[in-house]
Amino acid sequence: MTAITFLASSKPFILPEEIENYNNRTVFEKEEDFTFFYVHPLDAGWQKEIGGLFTLPYVYEAERIDNPLFLTYLEKYMETGDILEIYSVPNQHALEKYIENLYENPEPIRINAGRFTYEDRSGRYQLNPEKWTEQLSHKNFVTHRGVTTIEKY
Repeated sequence: MTAITFLASSKPFILPEEIENYNNRTVFEKEEDFTFFYVHPLDAGWQKEIGGLFTLPYVYEAERIDNPLFLTYLEKYMETGDILEIYSVPNQHALEKYIENLYENPEPIRINAGRFTYEDRSGRYQLNPEKWTEQLSHKNFVTHRGVTTIEKY
């Protein structure tokens, strides 16, 4: 099985230099520091597979979106008015089945990085503005059950 994660953005997505530099590191003090977050242009074949899944115009393939570097991006580099949509499946070879299930029983997640809220089918939660990304790291925000929308307003 090979997982795949798609990231759609309201504007062209550019990794900040801080994250690029971290991705290029080769020496780490401890094993937990070995992580990365990449965003690549989406292959044309995938464009056809996921057509209509996202509402945003710029779609990419993302790697390791469920780690602290992505949360750093949200906290430090996401600007007011930015919107991201994320969809991830654990097995890219079954993408069609996952998307079919998504349409039949969607479980979207909404995160507002400006108001520090997290909302899923069980309710809406207020995150602490001082440690909201740390709190978010303990929540499920990357899933095959629904598209996650992250906005900053």
